[in-house]
Amino acid sequence: MSSPISDSFPPSAPTWRIVAREGSTLERHELAAGLTAIYREPLVRYVQAFGARLDAEDVVQDLCARILDPAFLDGWQRAGRPFRQWLRTAARFELMNRIRAERRRSGAADGALQELAEPDNAQSAFERAYAMSLIRAASEAAQRALEQQGRGNEWQLFIAHSVEGKPYAECAPPLGIPVEAARHASARVRGLLLDALRGVLCAEQVSEAEIERELVALIAHLQP
Repeated sequence: MSSPISDSFPPSAPTWRIVAREGSTLERHELAAGLTAIYREPLVRYVQAFGARLDAEDVVQDLCARILDPAFLDGWQRAGRPFRQWLRTAARFELMNRIRAERRRSGAADGALQELAEPDNAQSAFERAYAMSLIRAASEAAQRALEQQGRGNEWQLFIAHSVEGKPYAECAPPLGIPVEAARHASARVRGLLLDALRGVLCAEQVSEAEIERELVALIAHLQP
């Protein structure tokens, strides 16, 4: 599933583990930054949904600091779940441990919090933010790839027509794209975006059979 677009994203799970153990400081920094760019905001929204009187940003920052810990990645591999689900579970346990620590400091019994129930809206808050984050990252990767190929006008066409709703007859000629070729150019950009999204889902270890369903779910989470 490798391509110039999907390669712009954090690579596959085995590569994550190799970089975590053997990568240079720069390689580890770049991979951690790429993963954090996708997952940080969804995790913040998820933690905020619990309504705890703790700084959600601080909780997530500590979690993201461990994102390339080999033991953390090994635990994910053993769990056999998509990475975002593993992160979500890790965020809940991190929050629960912090609440317990706060209660101990205030003199409450250590067993006062046996489990932290997940609010009904927590998963939907995460998934909506994840969809927005992933599509934003895919858009940036597709735009970079097109600009490197000298086809940045196709990206501008896609935005003008598919996002802003302008007819091809209005937006294609100023970009130097014949109206009769505009539909095909826009379809190419759409294909690049889907390829990028599939690349991330594949790296997350979403099964091939589930990827199309996941793509449909991503789009659904963006509906108002």
